[in-house]
Order: sequence, then C-alpha cells, then structure tokens
Amino acid sequence: MIDAIRQTLHEGGLTLYALLALAVAIYATLFAVWRHLLSTRKTVFGKPLFTESDSKRQAQRTFAAHELDEMARVQRRLPFLAILISTAPLLGLLGTVAGMLITFSGMASGNNAPIDTISTGISRALVTTQAGLIIAIPAAFLLALLKRQTETTHLQLQKQLHSYLSRNHQLSIPNPQASIPQP
Repeated sequence: MIDAIRQTLHEGGLTLYALLALAVAIYATLFAVWRHLLSTRKTVFGKPLFTESDSKRQAQRTFAAHELDEMARVQRRLPFLAILISTAPLLGLLGTVAGMLITFSGMASGNNAPIDTISTGISRALVTTQAGLIIAIPAAFLLALLKRQTETTHLQLQKQLHSYLSRNHQLSIPNPQASIPQP
C-alpha cells in the first residue's frame, strides 16, 4: 500500500505534491469555517441574543455586532474557498498537460517507442487530473452545504431580531381605542 502511494506520488510529480498541499488548505479551511459556523449556530439556536429587558436600540446593536463578528467571518471565507476548490481541477489539468508534453517529446525523439511505453506515459499524466477532481468534487459539495447552513443561520438571526422587535413594538404602542374620545 505504501509503495503504491509512493509510486503514485512519483508519477504525479511536483504537480501532485502541489495538489496535496492545496487539498490540505481546502479541507482545513472548510473544517475551520464549518466549526466556526457551528459555534455561531449554537449561540443562535441555543439561547436568544436579546432579552426582554433590552431596548430596541440595544437589540439592534447586539444583532449588528453578532452579525458583523460571527457571520461576516464565515461569509468572507466562502469566496476564498470557492477559488481554492476551482483551482484543484485546473492544477490537475496542468499536471496532465505537462505529462503529455513529456510523453510526446519522448515519442518525437526518434526512438520508436513501443505502445506500452506511450500508454504508461499517458497513464502517468492523467494521475494529476484524477487527483484534482477527487479533491474538488467533495469539497464543492461541502461548500454548497456550508453556504446553505450560513444562509439558514443568518435567517435565524434575522428572525430572532424581527420577532423581538415585533414583540417589543406591540408592547410599546398605546391602545388606539383609549385615545379616541367617547361621546
């Protein structure tokens, strides 16, 4: 098993090592953002951000601060993750092109290379494309889930704020019937 991994790494060359580093960056960032979002969701769903004693202005400040601090951290990282994920297949394709160039240059050198040598070169060249796709496809699904969870959490935050403000506003409105003079 270890020998197969070493063989694959050797076949992929420098590009495969770059893909592995990119995979670590993608999944580490995905994990960190997901963890931060989960802690934010615990705050949002676990307890209300506002208490009945908070003023309307205080509730809005609390909401704005929480939204800026917690949700903005998540939302700022989503485009960066999308760029990293879209880079993986492109980097894999770059490795394939480099491998194909080496294969074609060996064929053009004048030696009548047997077909198994050519097919081995092509096989080696495709290792990086496969690796790029293996890295990017699951990460793209995880990013879509993360975006959905981010939207849900943000909507829940807004729902809490609007629910609080509507309750607070209803309590502070004087009864309109009481201000109408009775004949």
